[in-house]
Amino acid sequence: MNMDWSFCEALATTNVGIIKLFLHIYDINCQYCIHFLERIAHSELMNIPDDIKIAHAIGLFHIHGHKDECLYRYATSYVPGAGIVDGEILEALWSVLNTVSASTRTASLAHRTEVLDDHMNDSNWKKMLNIGNHLTIHYIDVELTCTS
Repeated sequence: MNMDWSFCEALATTNVGIIKLFLHIYDINCQYCIHFLERIAHSELMNIPDDIKIAHAIGLFHIHGHKDECLYRYATSYVPGAGIVDGEILEALWSVLNTVSASTRTASLAHRTEVLDDHMNDSNWKKMLNIGNHLTIHYIDVELTCTS
């Protein structure tokens, strides 16, 4: 229910405008998406507009731990329009936060929250500074892939 609510809130509050197709990448999407629309329909608090289509996928790191039939159905490599995306951005953040977590074990809840927020904000700042280089590199990769 929390994942359902989070997804519906993201659609409702992020000003998605004219975007009508969404790629929803989740580690267990092969099971999670089975009754997704039914759960939304039975809830008074959640809503997905009728004109929105959702493509469900599983990140490339996690897909290999699933059954073989999940690979071709849910791997981002095989989802039309997904492009080249691994869908595992949070795992990269957790690996950095794991090194910080040892120093926050004995901290108060407020201090632990501040330290983790600070490190996540630093990560976001670094991503923002490097977004130009990142997009340029990926654009060149896509251009080379399309021409070959």
